[in-house]
Amino acid sequence: MHACRSHTNDHVKRYKKRPIYWLFSSPKSTFNALIYMHRYRPDTISIVLNDYLREFRAKLAARKSHLEQVSISSSASQSEKTKALKEIEKLNKMIKELEDYEREVLYPLATEQVEIDLDDGVKVNYCKFGAALKKIPGLDAKEE
Repeated sequence: MHACRSHTNDHVKRYKKRPIYWLFSSPKSTFNALIYMHRYRPDTISIVLNDYLREFRAKLAARKSHLEQVSISSSASQSEKTKALKEIEKLNKMIKELEDYEREVLYPLATEQVEIDLDDGVKVNYCKFGAALKKIPGLDAKEE
């Protein structure tokens, strides 16, 4: 999702730290989902959680399961097994990050059904989502 990150950075510059596209992002950016502020509804976070985060985590788990089969397969070479074990370790960290992000950040927000008022502007609304969104340096600064 590097293109997404680049797009967001360009967008932030263009909108002077008042982006109208918001990046839901896990702490190490394993998961990213871009939403358009003007289409936000109180159930948007539930959609991000159920349709995107959980689906992505399920794909990672399926990949991990496949690699676990490779790691114990009698037909796999030792280098294939070693490579599989390394990737399993990496996937475990990614899955843990996503589980923590869901439990500590996204799920609590989803249950809140956070409302936004476009008349309040980007700064006020963006800050309602805390750690769920990619931090934008300077957005919470006192000065306009």
